[in-house]
Formats: sequence, structure tokens, C-alpha cells
Amino acid sequence: MESQNKDRLARIIGPFLINRIILCSADAHPRSQRNLPGTAAFFFPGGKWVGAFRNAANYLNCRFVILTTGHGLKNPDDIIEPYDIHIDDHPEEVDNIWRETIPNLMGDSLYDLMIFYSGGCPRDTYVEHLRPILHSLGISLLTFGRPNMFDIGKTREMVELLTEGATCQNIRAILRCPDRFAFYPVSKRPKVSV
Repeated sequence: MESQNKDRLARIIGPFLINRIILCSADAHPRSQRNLPGTAAFFFPGGKWVGAFRNAANYLNCRFVILTTGHGLKNPDDIIEPYDIHIDDHPEEVDNIWRETIPNLMGDSLYDLMIFYSGGCPRDTYVEHLRPILHSLGISLLTFGRPNMFDIGKTREMVELLTEGATCQNIRAILRCPDRFAFYPVSKRPKVSV
């Protein structure tokens, strides 16, 4: 068992081209939302991780998206309105919204890796619903961090490591909360019909 764990940590992740990496932030609680419709990138003033991830994406020149329970996957410029749909209370509704919006926004074979930061959202539940959708599109999922924005400041360094190719150990070594790092690779890319 220990040998398998060491092999898993030593596995190389990447290298990924920067334009094939997408940074995705989870949304925030209704109390952290604006009261009126607005652009998704600035809709969550109380969800500081959304802005921090947006800024990292701008610096790195990566695409940035926001995963919302009420509106699905959104581009930063998309206009959204206030909502209150918790994934634990409405799992089927959220799953349906995500199954419709994620493939539409991600396109066919445009990305190899989504880096997902959940902030204060229930990360494990988000990943449980998100992962199969991404894998069906041939996109691996990497997630890290925990509430109170732990390790959000490591986003740039992490992406730079991933563009060079890094092991799980390399990435975990830069994190304050390495136990919250998880990588879900796609075993093989699906065939894309022409």
C-alpha cells in the first residue's frame, strides 16, 4: 500500500500548455452575492476567492470561469442574478444545470486540465458532480485549498509547475494544506466525432 501511495505521488502531471488550462472558482453563499444582477466575475464580493482566482487567471493569461449552483458554469462577463440553490439541498437540479452548461461552455477538446478552487463551498460534493462531466469531455481535474482562502496565493506557482510538468509531491510541497490537494486524471481522451 505504501509503495502504491509513493507511486501515485511521484506521477508526473503535465506538462500542460497554458492555453489548455482553465481556472475555475466555485461561487459563494447568497449573503456573499450582490443584490442585483451583474457580471459573474464581480458578483461575489463576499467570496474573496473568486476575485483572487480571477486575478491569478489574468496574470497567467489563463481562461477563468465560475461554477455556480444556480446558473451553471459561467464566463466572467456573463450577467447573472441572485440565487439560493445549495448543492446539498438540490443535487439533481444542480447536476442538470451543470450537465447542460459545462459542455456548452468548455467546447470540444479545448482544455486538458481544470484547476478548481472551492473556497468555502462544499468541495467534495462539487467535485462529486463536476468530475464525471469533465472526464466525459476528456478534461482532468485538479483541486486544492480550503475555506479562508488557504493556498489561493499558490495558484500562479502551481500553474507554472504544471506547465513544466510536476509530480504530486512537487505541488504538495508548495501548499500549506497539502491534504486538500487532489488530482483526478482522465485515463484516456474520448473520441471526438467530426
